[in-house]
Amino acid sequence: MILEPIKPQVLAVRMIPNVDHQLAARLKLEERHRAIGMVTCSSDDSLYAALDEGTKAADVDVVYARSFYAGSAHASGPLSGEIIGIFAAGDEEAVSSGVQACLRYLEKKAWFYAADERGELAFFPHVIPSVGRYLAKQAGVEPGTPMAYLIAPPIESVLALDAALKAAEVEMKVFYEPPSETNFAGGLLVGDLPEVEAAAGAFQDTVLELARNPRMITPAPEVEELAATFAKASHRPQEGDALPYELYGSGLGLSEKPDEYTHLFDNRSLVRKDHPVIRFRGMLDLLQAHVIEAAVAARQEGLADLDRDLGEVLTYLRNLLAAEVTGRPAPELSIGGLTGDELHRVSHDTTKYLGVGWVMPDPSMGPTVSKLNLVRAYCRDVELCALQTFSGDSHLSPDNRDRLIHGLNRLSNALYVLVCRTIGTQGGESQNR
Repeated sequence: MILEPIKPQVLAVRMIPNVDHQLAARLKLEERHRAIGMVTCSSDDSLYAALDEGTKAADVDVVYARSFYAGSAHASGPLSGEIIGIFAAGDEEAVSSGVQACLRYLEKKAWFYAADERGELAFFPHVIPSVGRYLAKQAGVEPGTPMAYLIAPPIESVLALDAALKAAEVEMKVFYEPPSETNFAGGLLVGDLPEVEAAAGAFQDTVLELARNPRMITPAPEVEELAATFAKASHRPQEGDALPYELYGSGLGLSEKPDEYTHLFDNRSLVRKDHPVIRFRGMLDLLQAHVIEAAVAARQEGLADLDRDLGEVLTYLRNLLAAEVTGRPAPELSIGGLTGDELHRVSHDTTKYLGVGWVMPDPSMGPTVSKLNLVRAYCRDVELCALQTFSGDSHLSPDNRDRLIHGLNRLSNALYVLVCRTIGTQGGESQNR
């Protein structure tokens, strides 16, 4: 769960095209403000950042934004969350554009992250390369200024803000002292973009370190590890540099790769090791290992044709894995000179094509058939895993997804054909049913 995104939930969205003049006065709207748009959300800092994004996408003003006491866990109602934000503009089209930009930002970028395995310690190490008019006004800076929006629970935020300020040439424009309405704390730091990113990295590293070692005050053997953590946190990238790692789809940069994360494609696309695509790749790897075991058994029993065909199966699986990783078209299956569709037809009438009826393998058929049957059975699991992994949005195009899953389906047909053919070759017809 460490660095797992904690995504905000939008609870209610509504617009008022023409605000009553009495309510407009209470909201301190300007004369030009006719329409308003309201959003409630489960995460206050996520919405504050998203409201700022709305001011960059449309000619809207944030006229009201307030956190609720004690946070979303103690909300006044199911649509309250922990914040309400209100846009205002001269017409409802501008308000709608601002709201839509705000919602997109909540969905794609404005996320808290878990600092511990149980996901109980949440923090917000958010970098805004160019702030809009709302946060610029809050911080007293010009729109377009790079900003680190850094939030954490009370002790985490104080310790991590200190590390951030020491790690980079930044200025703290706002300090949200503990406790805020939602019992968090933090600050708005500004500076050049590389400095702001370095500050956010130091903030993040320090929160993570505190989560690992919450009680430590006197020098101890662990102090060397702590010093090393701060040393990494205090590194400031040069102009144009970026943190070397990034969580896939989040934009969150990391100074080092956490042990529980791995590469989906490269250093800029880290995912948890239990990510569905990584699980699929692991199963594909294990399937190859089973194929190699079956090929070894075939060689030991002198089954040269089967050894050759399993070599083609292994090549197909390796090319399939390469295609999934790179996005290239999945390969076409061909085993023993037969296409996948031809193997499918043979598998459905092995009596006609191979002179072998329905096969129920058992130990008397020997090690090669046993291992070959294991390959066939496991291939079905890999196919089901592919269906689950790529059933929704993924990095594969729809056509490539269909080719990959179709190929695995036909591979299981091919493996059954090899089982039947091997039994027939070994004179195992008496074992048929």
